[in-house]
Amino acid sequence: MYTQGKTIGATTKAEIALSQQDLLRVGGEVQQYRLNDWWTPSGSGMSPGTFWNINDGKRDRTALFGEWESGKDTTWMTLLGLRYEQVAMNAGDVRGYNPATNGTTMMNYQMRDGNAFNALDRKKTDGNVDMSALARYTANAQYDIEFGAAHKTRSPNVYERYTWSTWSMAAVMNNFVGDGNGYIGDVNLKSEKANTLSATFDWHAADREWEIKATPYLTQVADYIDAVQWNATTNLAATTRATNSFSVLKYVNQSARIYGIDLSGKKALTESGWGVKGLINYTNGKNETTGDDLYNIMPLNGKVALTQKTEGWDNSAELVMVQAKNNVSDMRNEIKTPAYNLVHLRGSYAWKQLRVDFGVENVLDKLYYLPTGGAYTGQGTTMSMNPTPNYPQWGTAVPGMGRSLYTGLNYKF
Repeated sequence: MYTQGKTIGATTKAEIALSQQDLLRVGGEVQQYRLNDWWTPSGSGMSPGTFWNINDGKRDRTALFGEWESGKDTTWMTLLGLRYEQVAMNAGDVRGYNPATNGTTMMNYQMRDGNAFNALDRKKTDGNVDMSALARYTANAQYDIEFGAAHKTRSPNVYERYTWSTWSMAAVMNNFVGDGNGYIGDVNLKSEKANTLSATFDWHAADREWEIKATPYLTQVADYIDAVQWNATTNLAATTRATNSFSVLKYVNQSARIYGIDLSGKKALTESGWGVKGLINYTNGKNETTGDDLYNIMPLNGKVALTQKTEGWDNSAELVMVQAKNNVSDMRNEIKTPAYNLVHLRGSYAWKQLRVDFGVENVLDKLYYLPTGGAYTGQGTTMSMNPTPNYPQWGTAVPGMGRSLYTGLNYKF
């Protein structure tokens, strides 16, 4: 397989002091992206021609943005942002390995799928608007509160919009989410539109000797780009969902909701430099169209570390705790992972311009599986989505790294 991509772009930014309390940031951005993705013939079933997965793919972005920061006094700070971006996309005609001239059908519907794609209007232009508003209130020396609201958009990428073959071997080559499935694009995908509300409550000592932060958030996503299992024979969404195996899926727009909370804190324990810090993250993601859980959502997790700082030393002993991942995307047959705990030891020593970092991660050499690491697909025959029973493939998550030692040098001049 061969891929040729090229990105050319430029960004310009400026800051304008409107007054002693008001700052305006403005800028513009242009980016031009080109992609060709082609597979030369190999073997009797994949010849004599070249399979054009993406031919002359284009994704050009042009954006203007501005941000106004205002602080009327020491109590209030506000921030307003606006961005407009135009995303222009297009792609050329495609073909399978053997585009027969006598009207016969190539294996695995390559001719049918290629002709259908070539008949579509593939030139698409999205006008995306992003807006954000933030207000921070400092009640006193020990308490701050911050409120935020944002509207963000994302246009499909080239692979989400312009991959076209329902053939499982071709589709699995277009997997960029790591779940082992095959994917087909949809030329008519709409931009995702996410609306988020969040707040940060910050309690702390005046000298930040201790602090506790809590940030709850809620995001509603219209036209969320998810996927449905696809039946290559009918070229329609599958009526019976495949389970415990990899399958071919097609990108579709649906609705989604994500909410969660981030908690963090720290406290100095002694005047000699000992302290403790920690954080907890919880995220819940749901596809509101199907009721399915969203793919690749991290389960409840937390970290707590005992820290020590004295003179040039900065050391910590860290405990990582991750809950079992049981809320998974059924549509993608996402793999569940068990809970685990890890211990890391880290240290550093700094001189005037030199710092030495060292540590041991996963000190106990614990075997664990990454909740957002996707599926392990490194066993079985090549170019086969679901190998024979002699080579079981689905159902193995990607394991995390075993015990590892590291060291590094940092020199400033």
